[in-house]
Amino acid sequence: MNIPADSRDASKWRRRFWCLAIALAAIWIAMSFAQIRGWMIMPLYVHDHQAEGEVAYVMADGIAVWERLHAAADLYHLKRVDDIYLLDEQQMSTYNFVRGQNDSRVQREIDFLGLHGVPTEHIHTVRPVDGDWLSSRSEAVGLQRALPGVTKLVVVTSAPHTRRCRLCFDRVFKDEANVSVCAATSSADSAETHFPIWIEYGKLIVYWFCV
Repeated sequence: MNIPADSRDASKWRRRFWCLAIALAAIWIAMSFAQIRGWMIMPLYVHDHQAEGEVAYVMADGIAVWERLHAAADLYHLKRVDDIYLLDEQQMSTYNFVRGQNDSRVQREIDFLGLHGVPTEHIHTVRPVDGDWLSSRSEAVGLQRALPGVTKLVVVTSAPHTRRCRLCFDRVFKDEANVSVCAATSSADSAETHFPIWIEYGKLIVYWFCV
């Protein structure tokens, strides 16, 4: 029995459609698991388990900043760093009922470190660099300007951001300082694990050519 060519073509494309649909559904389900997303992040992951330096700089961000601050407080209590530096973000955060006013973002971060036992005299801020559209590079440049004599520093950030962060600080500080990067959590446990991972890969490519 001869099957018309049009019917064979239609059947072939239906099979391809369903194979593609099943593959996409499998990927979508797999990416729902934090452990699998953590594996996808591993090429972006750089972490120095013995990180120590004169200061720790905490990369600024949204929800992920709290895990970074926690890790920086741990470095301070482990006596691996003497001081912690934060980006001086003066944008308003949430309302503080004790102070009776809206706190700035950096004030909330200072309070958070205080709750984890870091004295305020060991917390410092770095002015942001205006006009730089690459935010991570601008933070590296700002820290370099604030601490021109630093020779050993630790940069604390989230797991998916570590390789791009290392790229920025290495290229900005060059031979001026020894830079260690500390991931605040494992790749599967970071708050950033729940953000689109492909964006970080795209950013890494842009930074590689532009920094």
